[in-house]
Amino acid sequence: MNWSLKRNVSSSFVFLLCITLLHVVPAYGLTEIEPKKYSATLLSSPIKIDGKPIEEVWKSAKVATNFTQLEPVEGNPASQVTEVRVLYDNDAIYISAMLFDTMPDSILHQLGNRDQSGSLNSDAFRFGLDPYNQRQAGYVFELTASGVQSEAYNDDLNFDAVWESAVHINQSGWSLEMKIPYSAIRFPSTPQQVWAIQFARLIRRNREYDQWTLTPKNVQNKILYWGTMDGISNIQPPLRLSLTPYLSVYAERSPSLEENDKYQNSFVYSGGADLKYGIDERFTLDMTLLPDFSQVQSDNKVKNLSAFETIYEERRPFFKEGTSLFELGRLFYSRRIGNIPSGYYDVSSNLADGEVLEENPGRVKLLNATKVSGRTDNGLGIGLMNAITGNTYAIIKQVNGERRKVLTSPLTNYNLLVLDQQLKHNSAVRVINSSVIRNGSFRDANVTSAIGIFENKLHQYNIKGEYSNSRIHEWDNGVKQNVNGNKYLIDFNKISGYSYYGGSYEVLDKKYDKNDLSYNFTRDITNFSAYYTYNKFNPFWKHFKQGNVSIYTYRSGRLSSQNELTEFGISLSMFLLFNNNWSLYSDIGGSPLKAKDFYEPRVEGRFYLIPKSNYGSINFTTNYNKKLAFDFGGRFNIATDINNINLGYYIIPIFRVNDHFNFRVENYFDVYKNDVGFSSLISSDSILFGQRDITTIVNSLVANYIFKNDMSLSCSARHYWSKGDYNKFSLLQTDGELLPFLSYFSNDYDFNSNYLTIDLVYNWQFAPGSSFLVTYKNAINSESQNTKINYFNNLKNTFSDPQNNSISLKVIYYFDYQYLVKKKSS
Repeated sequence: MNWSLKRNVSSSFVFLLCITLLHVVPAYGLTEIEPKKYSATLLSSPIKIDGKPIEEVWKSAKVATNFTQLEPVEGNPASQVTEVRVLYDNDAIYISAMLFDTMPDSILHQLGNRDQSGSLNSDAFRFGLDPYNQRQAGYVFELTASGVQSEAYNDDLNFDAVWESAVHINQSGWSLEMKIPYSAIRFPSTPQQVWAIQFARLIRRNREYDQWTLTPKNVQNKILYWGTMDGISNIQPPLRLSLTPYLSVYAERSPSLEENDKYQNSFVYSGGADLKYGIDERFTLDMTLLPDFSQVQSDNKVKNLSAFETIYEERRPFFKEGTSLFELGRLFYSRRIGNIPSGYYDVSSNLADGEVLEENPGRVKLLNATKVSGRTDNGLGIGLMNAITGNTYAIIKQVNGERRKVLTSPLTNYNLLVLDQQLKHNSAVRVINSSVIRNGSFRDANVTSAIGIFENKLHQYNIKGEYSNSRIHEWDNGVKQNVNGNKYLIDFNKISGYSYYGGSYEVLDKKYDKNDLSYNFTRDITNFSAYYTYNKFNPFWKHFKQGNVSIYTYRSGRLSSQNELTEFGISLSMFLLFNNNWSLYSDIGGSPLKAKDFYEPRVEGRFYLIPKSNYGSINFTTNYNKKLAFDFGGRFNIATDINNINLGYYIIPIFRVNDHFNFRVENYFDVYKNDVGFSSLISSDSILFGQRDITTIVNSLVANYIFKNDMSLSCSARHYWSKGDYNKFSLLQTDGELLPFLSYFSNDYDFNSNYLTIDLVYNWQFAPGSSFLVTYKNAINSESQNTKINYFNNLKNTFSDPQNNSISLKVIYYFDYQYLVKKKSS
């Protein structure tokens, strides 16, 4: 380690130590407590899931009560009485709850779509269970007072299950019933079941959160404090088999690739299916065949001037649901599968004279994808994912009328294997491997990571170590080239108490590359970071419910250049939740040292000297319980060395008109004065940088009308506008400084980018797991150099630009083997 790195690391630790000593932190130690216990009762007669637990069999069940506040005041008695009962039979587990309320007229019950409970202004009930009682992962089933279902597994909100429920509001409060079939969960095949369980209740009007067994705020693994449920005996894990076929019809009107100002129409109908099969009580196979993603919400496109690609959110259901195991080790970015063909942008530039590009698919066709995941009785999690994409061709019409095909993406196999062995005290050892194999003389890749996470017995500290190796195989003039790269990481954290702190050190050598099935923007680097956070979990002073303050510092260096500085920063942030349910988040920080950016020049070995800078932001949210609420805030970033100023604000009014109709309007505004960045390569030795003024405005509308909980109409409209005016050019020098290029000026680099999307979706869930959807989409992507225009004239011009219009109809039907067998036998 060179002297510069030693000095920065030492200074950071001393600074954090000083901040720590400013706080008088009370002595803290975890106390071993005996978890609450509950026994389930065998269901002796049929019940109707109608939200009214009035059948006599419910009276025979034991009552779980005496709830405790977690919010707003941890440890206080709950303000309202809650009683929960659990029954079971050979098919399912049944939960009823009576949530008494002294002000039943004040129970909030906003309607919403499935899986939206977290964003609704509604009271709610949660049932958590860990059937293996290993207390490292669990299911949570949530039901709102308006009847909206949600579920999660191991904090994966994309987990989906099919279960029954109903609610009823009465003069005493509200009641509910839930039926969770065994096919929705996994549990061991043992005569006597012992599960970790939790019951919880949200009283929305005063943000009160009550729990049957209290999980302290100052610990990370909450499941350690869940209760224990026995009494379930002699049940057999069912055959978990479901099939969800679909039929879809898709029509599109899009600009013609052959002639400007003309459109072409296309019509496609397709079918496919998703299959879910329980290999045994522990492992599940998920498969999608010929999937249709035409109804997936449009991406929020942005103008990208950086040296790195834009990372977009995954919206395809198959790659969102049940992928928490595959995301361990950060070797999986699912948007790589079925992405833009690697040769998409090369086709147009390689056309011969007189040739016309007739077809150029913007997405690779996904043929099928399969997931196998589960965990053995000994705590070994196994995940295997495989996906295959087909050959993708561009069609070119030649001068003589004949057509030729150009391969833009070859047949490709994507594979991911995860082994995650759980150990005592929330520790784990993991091995992850990803591979991408392309047909023919194309690039192949293989990445393997080994990770160890160890936590002390009292769950106060953990330490993580990781080693990762990448192996890339590329062809160069018919000769196969092999490139191996390595990554190392060590990470330490204090994870309980009122103060958290930790640090990490990471090294990526020059050849480490996981971009084929994941992404890493930088390599040939060392990264050091450290943080300290002090929390106030309960109300303090006079106006605050909770809050925290954090300090964070980081330092990056170029590994192959004696670890010379590439990035350094320090920041201070604060969060406060007020008694009136407003919140405040603010941060301030900066980069007090100049550093070398080796990526902005786009030429290997060259660098740009990043100026010193300072930044800050302040952000507010108002009380979401009100019919009208707001998110709003502002930020600044100033680089004084080059007189670069960035200012921005956002305001998001949220209107809850009634329990059926809600919408929000989003407005973001950013302006960059004298922003500096790469413009083009004049030659391999002449790198042109430009100084530009950039204005970016984003306006969005998201509206939802809920006819009832299984029928809704939603609209999402977004207009992104970014324009840039170049006013000065410079040549990058070998020392990273910029030399004014006074003899050069061109408006060719000015830009006016507009991305406008409208998504209108009608969704009717006509049966559990089954839906009928109608989706209309409009998309406009336009680029010009007209920057002397105001917002409204620009918007008017945008609507007159070529646009894609599509409409699709899709029917999805869920078949469950257990239901069909039971119906047949009856």
